[in-house]
Amino acid sequence: MLFGALLLLAFAYHANYLTAGSWLSDEAINMVAAQMVRDGRSPYDHAPYLSTPAFAYACAWAAGWIGLHPLAITLRVLNVVASAVVAWIASGWVRSTPLIRCATAALVLLAASPLLDALRAGNLSPIVNALTLTVLLSWRRYPVAAGLALGAGLVIKPYALLLMPVLCAARLKRPTRTHVIAPLTAGALFLAALLAFPSELWRMLAQHQNFGLDARSMSLQRALYCLLGWGPTTMTILIAVGVAAVVYVRLRPRSDGEVAHLAVLACILGLTRIWLHTLTPALPLICQVLAERARRVAASWQGPVANRKRSLMELVGSVALVTILFNCDTWVCIPILYSALPRWADGLFALLPLAALLALFRQGLTYESKPSAT
Repeated sequence: MLFGALLLLAFAYHANYLTAGSWLSDEAINMVAAQMVRDGRSPYDHAPYLSTPAFAYACAWAAGWIGLHPLAITLRVLNVVASAVVAWIASGWVRSTPLIRCATAALVLLAASPLLDALRAGNLSPIVNALTLTVLLSWRRYPVAAGLALGAGLVIKPYALLLMPVLCAARLKRPTRTHVIAPLTAGALFLAALLAFPSELWRMLAQHQNFGLDARSMSLQRALYCLLGWGPTTMTILIAVGVAAVVYVRLRPRSDGEVAHLAVLACILGLTRIWLHTLTPALPLICQVLAERARRVAASWQGPVANRKRSLMELVGSVALVTILFNCDTWVCIPILYSALPRWADGLFALLPLAALLALFRQGLTYESKPSAT
C-alpha cells in the first residue's frame, strides 16, 4: 500500500515527462537508433548511440508492433515506475521507523538530482539502476532471477558490468555455495545478447572508444588525461577498476551490505563517463550515511556540548559531500567559464566530485562493517 502511494506520487510529479509531445534528448538517441535498424542500417550509424545492439533491435521490433511514439511512452512509464522502485529501495537502507523511511522515499523521489536528471533527459538509467539495486538485494536468495534481471539491465545499458566480478569474488561473512549463480547467469545472458549480433559488437566497442576526452564529465579517465596527459581507453579503465575492486573485496569476509556498496562503487568508477544520472545506484548509501549522521545528532543532543558539536559537524560535512557530488556537472564545466585555467586545474575540478564520492562510500562501508549491520 505504501509503495502504491509512492508510485501514484511518482506519476503525478512526473506528469509533464510522461506527456511530453516531442522526444527528449537521450530518448531521441534510442528512437533514432531503432528507426535505423528498421531501415536496415546499423544503430551505430547514429554516433550518440552507446547501448547494446540487442536493445536497439528489441526497440525496433517493438516499434514495428506499436510504433515509435507509443514505444517511447511505454519506456517513460517504466522509467517512472523504476524511479519509485529506486526511491523505495534507497529508503530501505535507513535504519529507522517506517514513517521516516516513507518520508525518505518521497524525498528521494522528489528531490534526488540523479533521478530527476535522468527523467529530464529521457535517459533510461532509472530502469537499469532499479534492476541493479534489486539484484543487490536478492542475489543471495533468488540467484537465477537476480541474474536474469542484471543481464536485462546490462543489455539496456552496460553500466553495471563490474557487478559480476565483484559478486563472484566476494568473501562473505555468511558464505553459500550459490552466491556465484546470479553473476554467472547475468554474464551468460549478456554474452548471448552480444554474440547474437557479432558484426554490431565491434561497432559498439569502437563507438565507446571514440567517445572523445573533451566530453565534460566526472571520470577517472578525464582526470588522468587533464593531470597526466594520458587518456586510458574504456577497456583499460574497466579492467583496472575491476581488478582493484576484486582484490579489495577479497581482503576479508564482508557483509552483504559491504559487498553491495563496493560493487556499486566499482561500477561507477569503471565508467569512462560518469554523468549525474549514473550516480543513481549510490542513493541507498547516501540515504544511509545522512540518516546515520542525523541519528547521531539526535542521540548526542542530551549529552555533552562537545559531542553535540562534533555530531553536527559530521552531518554538515556529509551534506557538503552530497552537495559536491550532486553538482558534479557544475564542477567539470567550471573550466569552460574560466578558459584561461590550465589543464591541470580542469583535472582537479574533475577529481573533486570523485573525492566526495569516495568519502561517502568510506562512511557507508564503516557503518556496514559494524556487527549490527551484518
